Amino acid sequence: MIHTPHKVNFGYALLLIALGLFGFMARYLEVGDIQITSLIPAFFGIILLPMTNGIKAENTIIAHIAVVLTLILGVMITYMFFKNFTSEFVGSRKFYIFLISGLASFIALGIYVAGFIHKKKNG
Repeated sequence: MIHTPHKVNFGYALLLIALGLFGFMARYLEVGDIQITSLIPAFFGIILLPMTNGIKAENTIIAHIAVVLTLILGVMITYMFFKNFTSEFVGSRKFYIFLISGLASFIALGIYVAGFIHKKKNG
């Protein structure tokens, strides 16, 4: 069963916010410094979250913006994942945050596209 894109967007945005905040707080508690880049997923999530109602209302402009933002984040995360791929990176907190957010990005993209195709076929 394909979930509706607005529900996926809502869950995806919440996941990004949670991962960003977790990464930020874990880094602060572990090292004692603030690394603002760990909040990048949370920023994307905060931008995507209010788009849920527009996607539900089938506003194509908002839906396409959500897809583009998801694609940008997915590409950024994939790049950073492979850029940092070392023996120290594998199994680290950062590894799992990149892995989860990257997989979630591409799963969300797939569901968005499947929703667009379904809508086009069924009017």
